[in-house]
Amino acid sequence: MADYAVITREVSPERERGEFARGWPVLVASSLGIGLGMSPLFMFTSGVFAVALEREFGWSRAEILGAAAFDTLAILMVGPLVGRLNDRIGARPVALFSCAAIGLMTIALALTSSHIWVYYLLYATRSALSVGTLPPTFAKVVGAWFDKKRGMALGIALCTTGISGALLPPYVQSLVDAVGWRMAYVGLGLLPLIFALPAIAMLLPRGGPPRHAAMAGRGREAAGREIGGLEVREALFSYRFWAMGLLTLAAAVGLGGVLSNLVPMLVDRGFSLGEAAAQMSLYGVVIVFGRLVSGWLLDRFWAPGVGFVFLVSPCVGALLLATVADTGILVAVAVVMIALASGAEFDLVAFLTSRYFGQRNFSTLYAAQYAFFGLGAGLSPALFGAVHDLTDTYTNVLYMAAGLFLFSAVGLLTLGRYPDFAKARD
Repeated sequence: MADYAVITREVSPERERGEFARGWPVLVASSLGIGLGMSPLFMFTSGVFAVALEREFGWSRAEILGAAAFDTLAILMVGPLVGRLNDRIGARPVALFSCAAIGLMTIALALTSSHIWVYYLLYATRSALSVGTLPPTFAKVVGAWFDKKRGMALGIALCTTGISGALLPPYVQSLVDAVGWRMAYVGLGLLPLIFALPAIAMLLPRGGPPRHAAMAGRGREAAGREIGGLEVREALFSYRFWAMGLLTLAAAVGLGGVLSNLVPMLVDRGFSLGEAAAQMSLYGVVIVFGRLVSGWLLDRFWAPGVGFVFLVSPCVGALLLATVADTGILVAVAVVMIALASGAEFDLVAFLTSRYFGQRNFSTLYAAQYAFFGLGAGLSPALFGAVHDLTDTYTNVLYMAAGLFLFSAVGLLTLGRYPDFAKARD
C-alpha cells in the first residue's frame, strides 16, 4: 500500500510568491496561447459550425465532425517534431509561427465550398500548421519557471481553455446569426492574431529562467528535479508511459465525443441553439474551476488519486445524459460533472509527465502523451456522430463513455510513487 499513499508537500508562502512574481509573464503568454490555440478553437465551436454547415451543404454530422481526424493526424505526425523543436530551440519561435498559422487558416475556412474536399483540405492545413499552439509547447516553459507551485501554475495556464469554452460558443453563434458562418470563421480566426500573438511575442521568454532565479531558495531536491529526468528511450520502455497513454486515450474518447456533439445532441432533444450554446458556456466555466481546483490539489496530494476523483465524476455525468437528463437543470448537472474532468485532464497529464519522467525531455514526452489524447479526442467526434447517424440516438455512446471514464479512473491508481530524480543523481 505504500505506493498508493497520499503525498503532501509543505509550500512556503514566500517561495510561492517568489515563483509567481517571477513567472507571471510566462503565465499570461501561455494562457492566451493555449486558450486561443488549436484545441479550444475546434472543440468548443465545432458543434455550432456543424449545425450551420449541415444546413448549408447537407453534409452529415459524421462527415463534418470527421475533420477532427486531421487534428489527430497532425498531432501524431507533426507533434513529435514540435516536441523536439521545443526541447532544442525553445517554445517561443514554435508558438509564434503556429499562433499566426491557426489565425490565418481559421479565416481561410470561410472559403469552404460545396465540395467537402475543400473543407477537408483547408482544415488539414490548419491542423498541421497549428500543432505548436497545443499545451505541450507552453507546459515545459511553465514547468521550468515553477516547481513548488507547478500544479497551480499549469492549472492557471490551462484554465483559459475553459474561458474560451464559456465565451466562444455564444460568440460564434452570434456571428453565425448576424453575418453567417463564413464571417464567423473570420471573426474566430482574428482572436489569436489580435490577442495571443502579441502576448507571446512580448512576454514569452527567449530562453529558460535565469539559473540564479530558477534555483534560488529551492534547495538540492528541487534543483535536481528541475534538470533531472528520464531519457526518451528509458521512458518509452517503462510501464508508466504506456499506462498513462492508454488511460489518457480512453478518457479523451469520452470527453472529446461528448464535448463536440453536445450542441447537436441537445438540439435533437428539443433544446434551441441558444439553450445548447448556453450549456456549452457552462461547460467552459466549469473547466476553469476544474483547472484551478485540480492544480491546487496536485501540488498537495498524490496526482493519480486526484485524477481518480475527477474521472469518476464524468462517469456519473455521462450516465445522467444517457438516461434522465431531459430538462435544462439535469443537463446542466451532467455538463458540470463531465466538465470537471475536462478541467483536470490537460494539467493532470502535464503534471504526471513532469513528475514521473522529469523535465529533461519533458516537451518530447508530453507531446507523445498528448498524442494519445489527440488520437482519442480527434476520432471521437466522428465516432459519436456516426453512431448517431446509424441509430438516431447518442445513448449507446454515452454508456460507452461512462465505461471509459471509469476505466481511466481506476487505472491511474496503478502508477505508484513519484520517482526522486534528485536522489537518482547522487
